Amino acid sequence: MKPQDTVYFGATLFLALVALIKWKRRRDLAAERVNRGLRGYVAAEVTVDHPKAEETQGENLIPIP
Repeated sequence: MKPQDTVYFGATLFLALVALIKWKRRRDLAAERVNRGLRGYVAAEVTVDHPKAEETQGENLIPIP
């Protein structure tokens, strides 16, 4: 085994580690963004009052041929 092979292996291993760390950081940031959005959605507690919701509550909306 040549010393040159060891240097190439070490450099490749280092670059792979850097790529893995960058990928993990990007994935963690995306997960954090999604969780923040979901927390805001759940905390809003907004109820939508639809005026026709009461009218169609007892009706069967699927027509029978």
